[in-house]
Amino acid sequence: MRDHSKHIEVSRAEGVATLLEHCAFTPGVEEISLEQAFGRTLAVDATAQITMPNCLTCNMDSIALHWSDFEGLDGGIPDISQWKRGVEWQFANTGVAMPEGFDTAIVIENAVVSKDDTTLEQIILPPSRQYAGTSSEGSRMRKGDPVAPAGTLITPLIAAALGAAGYTTVPVMAKPRVAFIPTGNELVAMGEEIGKGKNIETNSLVIRGKVEAWGGECKVWPIVRDNPQAIEAALREAAASCDIIVLNAGSSKGSVDWGMEVLEEIGEVLYHETNHGPGHHSSGSVVDGVPVVGISGPPLGAAFTTDFYLKPLINYWFGKSPEPQTVTARLAAEFPAGGPGSKPGNGKPSGEDRPSVVQEGKPFFAIQHLELRYGDDGVLEAIPIPFRPNLVKANTSGAYYALNRSEKLPAPGDLIEVELRG
Repeated sequence: MRDHSKHIEVSRAEGVATLLEHCAFTPGVEEISLEQAFGRTLAVDATAQITMPNCLTCNMDSIALHWSDFEGLDGGIPDISQWKRGVEWQFANTGVAMPEGFDTAIVIENAVVSKDDTTLEQIILPPSRQYAGTSSEGSRMRKGDPVAPAGTLITPLIAAALGAAGYTTVPVMAKPRVAFIPTGNELVAMGEEIGKGKNIETNSLVIRGKVEAWGGECKVWPIVRDNPQAIEAALREAAASCDIIVLNAGSSKGSVDWGMEVLEEIGEVLYHETNHGPGHHSSGSVVDGVPVVGISGPPLGAAFTTDFYLKPLINYWFGKSPEPQTVTARLAAEFPAGGPGSKPGNGKPSGEDRPSVVQEGKPFFAIQHLELRYGDDGVLEAIPIPFRPNLVKANTSGAYYALNRSEKLPAPGDLIEVELRG
């Protein structure tokens, strides 16, 4: 039996910090069409390429006037009986240049115009000042004005602002290339025949979906069998072509789990396991200068360990905070007895139970999935969801909470700090 007694265990915070210390990311820059830039991140500070508006423009559908005709009348209205369209007045529309020579506007509803649009019959309310109803040249932006800083996520409104500032292409940060390597003799690809004792590999869907949602691109490796040479070859190939590697499984204590041994041989293992479960056998390593996030478990466990350890690396790539997003919520129900992963029974240990990982003076956390909702009084509430690998409700939960198994559990009504899912 292989010796795991010297495995390094860390807290989640320690694991993330250690991985980040070994990230030497140098994101490239790509120039892409603004129409294709949604969800991308600006690589440089964007400044206005043009001055807008580039002349005096009208703010509304209106009647354009000369302020000189109203100046000195103290809010009065001049005799307009002889006014001609195009000379003393003219139509002006929202966002377009004021007619040549006109400097002031009143909203169209404050004027009465003849049915044939040739005669201004009445001005109901006069303009309040010169240039009323207009925008001056450069009032919205001048060439060189800041539009959006580097690191800005390009949303539809940001894209519109960039387009209005004269951009048709934008420099964006290259996406981090994330390799996902699934390992295991028991796995078959989706669509393949499922032999006796085999499982369909679906974690690649979880990882790909999350990586793309976080702004990266994911390259999924074919299933790698439990063979040290095959695992090494996949890791070497991934390190040569990608910025981050996610190695799935092969990190526990099975007789053919070779992942950690291979990583020890060809790279540097930063830690072998974490002080929480599920996900106890999550690891962090470096191979050829590329960080390797080791995750274990079926999709439900792989999902949150990816949130915990991969998302901070992708955020770090883009210059964002690696810290998780948290909110305060009121616990609305008791946590399941024994915490997540507990089994019904008489409480007596049995041969199929793993020895407790909880040690005296050393905290160990159970990750609890939570549903978030607002109570009748408007307070955000957290409802614990039982942990079962194929429970759809847990897969779609809104938040996590780390239960310290060595401490008293929070009670319904207590306010707790919960982490929003990635």
